[in-house]
Amino acid sequence: MPPQPSEDLESFLNRQDPSTLVGVLIELANDDDAVRERLERLQLSGRPDMLAAGFRKSLNAWRRSSRFVSYGEASDFGRTLEAWLDQVHRELFPKDPAAALALFESFIEADGTFFERADDSDGCIGDAVRAACRHWLQAASQCEEAPASDWPSRLVKLFGDDQYGARDELLRRAELLLDEKALRALAAQFESRMAGALVAPTDGDGHAYEVFKISAALSLLAEALHDPDVMVRGVLSYSPKPNAMQQKAFADAYLEADRPSDALAWLQRPWGHMEDTRQRLESDALGRLGRHGESAAIRQRLFEQSISVFDLHRWLEQLPEASRPEALQRARQLALGHEDPATAATLLLDIGDDAASEAMLLGEPTRIRGDDYGALVPLAQALRTHRRLRGEAAIYRALLTAILARAYARAYGHAARYWMRLGEIAATGMDLLPLESHEVFEAAIRSRHARKVAFWAHVNGKRSGRVEEDGHEGHS
Repeated sequence: MPPQPSEDLESFLNRQDPSTLVGVLIELANDDDAVRERLERLQLSGRPDMLAAGFRKSLNAWRRSSRFVSYGEASDFGRTLEAWLDQVHRELFPKDPAAALALFESFIEADGTFFERADDSDGCIGDAVRAACRHWLQAASQCEEAPASDWPSRLVKLFGDDQYGARDELLRRAELLLDEKALRALAAQFESRMAGALVAPTDGDGHAYEVFKISAALSLLAEALHDPDVMVRGVLSYSPKPNAMQQKAFADAYLEADRPSDALAWLQRPWGHMEDTRQRLESDALGRLGRHGESAAIRQRLFEQSISVFDLHRWLEQLPEASRPEALQRARQLALGHEDPATAATLLLDIGDDAASEAMLLGEPTRIRGDDYGALVPLAQALRTHRRLRGEAAIYRALLTAILARAYARAYGHAARYWMRLGEIAATGMDLLPLESHEVFEAAIRSRHARKVAFWAHVNGKRSGRVEEDGHEGHS
């Protein structure tokens, strides 16, 4: 490991002779296009018009390009777009806010070009458009030559032209540009449009899209105002008997705004298949109102239904310190009687009973659901940390067996790692009883799955490129 510098880089550079730094920069510029371009823009720092022209040239090149950006390239393209936005904000905005605003607006208006020629499954390009919206709001707030009364209509126009759902930040963060009075006037404008849309003649569901778009705008303005009432009024105007999802949105928004009493008003009736969610939100609201006993009772019921670590800790949060040992004993009893050994083991490990956790897994290892990857892998890692290697072995055997039984070729790399770890555990010489010996388990796997050549290629470090052949093999 290289020795740590005795001073930070800025202090070091400040001590250097200017000619030395010039030489280093020229050397870097010759080797790196990004450094060269940055220095060229630095040369234009006194000419904002030319600096803006350079930025616009890059934007126009992206708009004209017809090359499709694949999924694998989209993340890099998104980062390139965000870097351009940051450069405009850092280098041009302080000198000419109006020029920066024009560039940000052109970028937003070009969003269709970006989305149509790229696979943005990861949302990186969408993130860039959202960043552009925030930059637009900040730049507009500094353009003093434009009348303040013009901004709401310009903002609504830019938002209204959104065809890809990436311009929500224009309203969600509108407080960067508009004061509360202007925001409320804008909300009132959308509420008026909602009233008109609801009474307009319609053919079937003809006005549904307009109603939902206005409702979405009101929800975004509610976030900007930190006032959930705006959202609630908008939804109730077309849905006077809100469904569970809508009531959840109301409760979430009121809790986010630290208005638990208002949240509680929407948490009084059952939500059907979302009942657990309703009860969790109700317990949150009650806790914030200081009604800890009622909150704890709800959280206890939820925990006893799930015996999850998450629900246990939420229950303990609402209990006085003196009551927690009894609650932990109750948790232990429920775990010992639970039908899923992995869920029980996870809880027992969390409350500090490592031996009981391992015993739950060893008691009936065939009941461990090997397809529950998301829960089992962290459990195996925790058991390893606690040196409960027999329990860890039971988990990895279940995972390995499930992958091979399903002939799930895409997971063979993981299965090979589980195979290797099982060999490491066996090499410790530990007695695995009551599990069958490693030799017996390994022999059974080799016999039962001998034809899964792609898996054995992973095991032997020679990954096969023809994993499809395993997809036709019957499950053992």
